[in-house]
Amino acid sequence: MNLRYLIISIFFALLAPSSYAQRIISELETNSDMSMDARPDSAETKKKKKVVPNDIRAWTVDDKYGNMTDTYVDTLHHMFMNTDLPEGIEGHYNSLGNVGSPRLSRIFMERTEIPDFMFTDPFDMFYVNTQHFRFYNTKSPFMNVTYNWNGSRDTGSDHIKATYTNNVGKKFNFGGIFDYIYGRGYYDKQSTSYMNASFWSSYIADHYNLHLYYQHNYMKIAENGGIANEEYITNPENMAHELTSNDIPTKLSQTWNRQEHDLVFLTHHYNIGFYREEEVDSVTTRDVFVPVSKIFHTFELRNMMRNHRAYMEPENYHSYTYLPGDSTQDYTKYFHMKNLVGISLCEGFNKWALFGLNAYVGFEFNKFMLADSTRYGGFHTNTTGLVENQYYKENNILAGGQIIRTQGSTVHYNLDAEFVVAGPDIGQFDVGGHAEVNIPLLGDTAQVALNAHIKNVSPSFYFDHYHGKHAWWDRSMDKEFRQRIEGIIDIPHTNTTITVGVENIKNFTYFQNNGIPVLTSDGNTVFTNNVTPMQCSDNIQVISANLRQYFKLGIFHWENDVTYQTCSHNDVLPLPVVSLYTNLYLRFKIAKVLKTEFGADMKYFTEFNAPDYSPVIGMFMNQNPQKKEKVGNYPLLSVYANFDLKRTRFYIMYHHFNQSDGRYFWLPNYPMNPSSIRFGLSWNFYD
Repeated sequence: MNLRYLIISIFFALLAPSSYAQRIISELETNSDMSMDARPDSAETKKKKKVVPNDIRAWTVDDKYGNMTDTYVDTLHHMFMNTDLPEGIEGHYNSLGNVGSPRLSRIFMERTEIPDFMFTDPFDMFYVNTQHFRFYNTKSPFMNVTYNWNGSRDTGSDHIKATYTNNVGKKFNFGGIFDYIYGRGYYDKQSTSYMNASFWSSYIADHYNLHLYYQHNYMKIAENGGIANEEYITNPENMAHELTSNDIPTKLSQTWNRQEHDLVFLTHHYNIGFYREEEVDSVTTRDVFVPVSKIFHTFELRNMMRNHRAYMEPENYHSYTYLPGDSTQDYTKYFHMKNLVGISLCEGFNKWALFGLNAYVGFEFNKFMLADSTRYGGFHTNTTGLVENQYYKENNILAGGQIIRTQGSTVHYNLDAEFVVAGPDIGQFDVGGHAEVNIPLLGDTAQVALNAHIKNVSPSFYFDHYHGKHAWWDRSMDKEFRQRIEGIIDIPHTNTTITVGVENIKNFTYFQNNGIPVLTSDGNTVFTNNVTPMQCSDNIQVISANLRQYFKLGIFHWENDVTYQTCSHNDVLPLPVVSLYTNLYLRFKIAKVLKTEFGADMKYFTEFNAPDYSPVIGMFMNQNPQKKEKVGNYPLLSVYANFDLKRTRFYIMYHHFNQSDGRYFWLPNYPMNPSSIRFGLSWNFYD
């Protein structure tokens, strides 16, 4: 363990006083909440007993203006049993199978724009971007410890996450997160080992607001390239020996990808305004601060690294080799710094200020490091024989603004725009908006919402440049032009949500496996692997419709999430026509205090040419056009019992109990995990 991790560990040890730590141990040892002690109190105990407030609020901030948006505290009981699944809570993701492994949503409208450091994109189960980072405010010190476990000592996984937050007065809050995943993997050579440590602070006052966080991630994943022969899953009776999942041969055996990230984010603003007297009741008034305008500043720093390492690579696996040596040591780094300064006119300071206005200018600096290359596509080495590095630098000047309305009970909207006015990405723009109208209906409030954007954006840097032993390119991709419009109708009275959207894409950028056929010594033809960046100049149209319907009759509950998709170019952007999640359960209380959900759920998607996966760059790619394979049309079934007792949540699940069917693949050569018992526990501590 290096010095950085030691410092992080010491910080968390000091974060809570010894009396607080002792109380945690006491509650865990007794397996009970201290406030639930049924023994009669003595007079002395009653005198000393105090009520600990457990009010806690959470919110996120956007990465431009610092606007705060309330969100839920991660202590929800419902669906807790699915929060640690690699396929996602409602099974929308195709993944490599192991917990924390790379994954890609089958629902196109859920996919986000690939960032400049694209290698974090498949790890959204673990990697938290700025827009989703939670800040807190609490009336008493709060700590949540969550532990998820499944499998055996040889194949299972452990995931522990601890969140601590504390207020100093009403305005200042600080806290930290420790998140650790270790997944051994049900199939050989697919382990995951991740560690995240994050620290934050916030200060919310009338005139000055500040949000600051630091995040460090260490991620290491073993790559097995998929199983060597799918018949071990589809037709095990045809194989010479019946093998357990972790004994099935895999294509790669000594290959790893490692990432390390350091992120700093700061947004703060100064409010200019006045105090207005408001009536609390018939005899009491109070002074309330009304902001008129604000000056804001946002700063972002990212230092990120990825290393692809491989030894004893098998014959006929890679199509091309660009660097010398018996082993692979691909290495790339990314440094990003961004500063925005702006001014706002706040909504609601008088009856004419029906919306807020924000405007900013900014500067962005990016630096990428790759192995050096010559104009002939070769490489430079220094006197030690090591490959030297080449640096690419980008400087962009940005300008943007926003019109926003959040107050009132009927109409809310925001229109956000950003333009690159100077630099290599000049001409890039992103204009998007959201509007919603609340309509009284059947004694409740229905909501009609509209999302839309139009953008002209440069693809991720690594679509233009990548230098590695088995993948090497330098090219200039055109900007992607995207247009989307999406309508949402939410009817609480019938528990119905309908979403319909359409997106048109020009110059869609993607990766594809363009491996070549090779004749082996035993006379068989195999295809090698060669990841290649591609761009489709045709217009691609995606139409999507989603229905969320919830039924309830007494203790019986039935939740459904159905998505229909169609794409005009399935060869470029393959999507399943239907993706379904259904959850049928009983909800009741045991002994009037133990909240219980007992049920079964199913994830299903129709057959499609699911993406392939490239261990070389750690990204998903389209299958080889010469060798395509469909996956899907397989229901993944699980049964569970989910419990909530005051400050404690826990579940037990039998995941994938219908395993014997034999067609269970997320991707070609990457099967779903076999049936397993899963368990999770989450405990909240106050004071």
